[in-house]
Amino acid sequence: MPPTTRLRRVGLMENYHISLAHLKLDSCVVSAAKYTRQDGAALSADVLFPALRTLVETHAALGLQIEGNEATSRVFFVRLPSVDLARVVEFSGRGSVQEAFARHLARQFATQGALPLWRVEVLAENVVVFAVHHAVGDGLSSTAFHLSLFRALQEDAHRDAAPVVHVPTTLALLPPIEGRTNVRPSLRTLYREAAASLLPVSWRKLGSAWSGRPVPSSPTFAAHVRLLSLPAAEVAPVLAACRAHHASLTAAVYDLSISLLSRMLASDPARYKYISALVAIALRSAAGVGPEAICDYPSSWQFFAPVRAAFSWAEAARTARTLQGLKTRARERVGMLRFLFGRVGPYHESRIGAKRECAFSLSNVGRVEAPVAAGAWSVGEIFFAQSDAGVGPAFTINVVGDPTGGLNISFAWGESNIEEEFIESFISQFPEAFRAIVSA
Repeated sequence: MPPTTRLRRVGLMENYHISLAHLKLDSCVVSAAKYTRQDGAALSADVLFPALRTLVETHAALGLQIEGNEATSRVFFVRLPSVDLARVVEFSGRGSVQEAFARHLARQFATQGALPLWRVEVLAENVVVFAVHHAVGDGLSSTAFHLSLFRALQEDAHRDAAPVVHVPTTLALLPPIEGRTNVRPSLRTLYREAAASLLPVSWRKLGSAWSGRPVPSSPTFAAHVRLLSLPAAEVAPVLAACRAHHASLTAAVYDLSISLLSRMLASDPARYKYISALVAIALRSAAGVGPEAICDYPSSWQFFAPVRAAFSWAEAARTARTLQGLKTRARERVGMLRFLFGRVGPYHESRIGAKRECAFSLSNVGRVEAPVAAGAWSVGEIFFAQSDAGVGPAFTINVVGDPTGGLNISFAWGESNIEEEFIESFISQFPEAFRAIVSA
């Protein structure tokens, strides 16, 4: 393998995701988009490789590998001398996006080799699937890749279709999130987290919360995936209702999910008082980083929602206000990882065989603002997915707004995380429940 250049030590969140993948408890973040050219041309290597060359020469994160013992915190990002697109891109021309997502979520990266920590698969009809190691890119990074690719295809100026791209030595890798914003936890946060960790599960809200099945003794990161597209005509009234009720789309989807799950759990009302859930909170604005960056800058917040069968706009508005006020505390959650630095692996392993910490995680990356038709190319039908199926939530809900105004949602879950019939029923009821909240 050609010599690499050490860039920096991985940060707190990056180490967290590297450890998960090293223990085979997580794999990647995956996204897809359909590219259409006015003349109907296909995304062949001659067309795609020049655009990908532009991306590799622009984003330092696309030229990385990992160095060091991934079971510890002594891990570094290194810059590869070059990226061979012929080994990174597969023109399979097969299957659906749903099938491709399941394949990629079940496939890990070789983190100590000559290939970068991302890959591309081109399906039929110019659908591009992008998979990236979670330590390199978060959910917003997955859509940032497609926006960058779209712009590179539009420019159509770089016609070098050679597969080998030399990674520029002048590219600066973004620092970890703690290098861009203060993540130091307050004394109040330290006290609260320390007190919670000392209490048995039965004494905490988690003890009476529904969170899917317990983590099995031999968890797997392979995931089942279902995709759902809601057209613009159905999404627009919901967005208008969100504005009228001072709620956000993220809050509406969260509270809709809580109410739908509550109705499904109604046969055993005495057993569960709460439904636990994680909601992703992007830290890019706090870090001064724009939506075009490929980096690992997420956080999240755990909610324990009382079981309630009826959707309420008042609750959705309250959730929206809570999420808006959590920016600082969400940063502190990242800072708490400092107390696990070097011991993240044992923390992940301690969750094996235990009660699962949350029923679902919700991540909304917002609407992808790409022109539907400008220049030779247009892009749409954008999805992204992540699962953390090993020791993470029972299932994930990943939301992205399509350039056309529609809403594309992926659901992913591990086979042992939740009953198949239960999650399939939840997904099948979701579209009608989504439409119904307008008149709630």
